[in-house]
Amino acid sequence: MATYRELGEPDLDAYYRILHEGYQTDKKYPISFAAMTATREQERAWLMSNPTYGLFEDGELVSALSLRMPWGPNPGPEGVPHIGQVVTAPEYMHRGYASTLIGLILEEVLKQQLKVPFVTLGTATSHPWLRKMYEKLGFRAFREVQLPGKAHRTVYLRRDLD
Repeated sequence: MATYRELGEPDLDAYYRILHEGYQTDKKYPISFAAMTATREQERAWLMSNPTYGLFEDGELVSALSLRMPWGPNPGPEGVPHIGQVVTAPEYMHRGYASTLIGLILEEVLKQQLKVPFVTLGTATSHPWLRKMYEKLGFRAFREVQLPGKAHRTVYLRRDLD
């Protein structure tokens, strides 16, 4: 049975493993997600400064996502929490774990606890399936930008939580 919880420093090794391995699968695309090349120390700092949640299957971390808070070091584009660094361990990809975790965080953390009206996320326009996955989860595109230093264009999506 899958469970989720907020991750902390004791989870760093498992988190860094799935983040590093999961984002390597995107290297075949013209994408430059920062998580693709992040060091363990950079991810320790990320984990300590951005609420990050993990989905566990039989005690093993299988998927994770972070919330970039408007008051934190990595705010999103709209002054509300922004979902970032969504990842699933390669051996668990395409089984719905990321979608399950996103749904839990949308409902239980963002809507019920934080009571935010909407949430945003961003992804590469050149990724072959991520945008479609987010749209199936109710996200809608609202802006495309070329961020400095990125090999790809970013599409920002939002989902209302009312």
